[in-house]
Amino acid sequence: MTPATRKASAKEAKQDEILDVAVSRLTQDGYAGLSVIGIARDLGVAANTIYWYYPSKDHLFVAAMQRISMRIVQAKPPHAAGFAAQATWFVDRLAELRPVRMAVHERARTSELVAEYERGFQAQLRAMLEGGLRENLPANEVDDAADLFLATVEGLLVTDRSKADRRRVLDRLLRGLGLDAAARQRRETSA
Repeated sequence: MTPATRKASAKEAKQDEILDVAVSRLTQDGYAGLSVIGIARDLGVAANTIYWYYPSKDHLFVAAMQRISMRIVQAKPPHAAGFAAQATWFVDRLAELRPVRMAVHERARTSELVAEYERGFQAQLRAMLEGGLRENLPANEVDDAADLFLATVEGLLVTDRSKADRRRVLDRLLRGLGLDAAARQRRETSA
């Protein structure tokens, strides 16, 4: 390993270490728990060390949110589980992150960096949703179905509905769009 490779590897390892603590604090204590001084204390380093890798709390916040998002996408149910199961699973994960998602929304009002992350996250969600919808709906219905689904989910999450309420509303929405498991089975049988 060359000195440059060792240096890059050590930098990545330190960033991973910082992000691991940041993600833990963020998911346990919300945005308020994402204290640069607290993370530095947890790692036994000076706060300036954190700022060397992440120039501001917003940079650290976005990096932690990107890691959380990546982990969610990597853990998603298999395609074979069906659209309804995948969609419901994603909504449950988003509900678990409600406090930090609300913090993203609030910080996006004053931080262009966080606003850019939020726009990218929303675009990624929509692209995944549209991909699943394209497999299950006629092309001319995908945009409206995506809008309806996203608006419903956002409403459920903002109002902090219970898991049972979310499932009931999502089941009704999926049935209405013809995306529940029974409708899919009927389409596959008739094809």
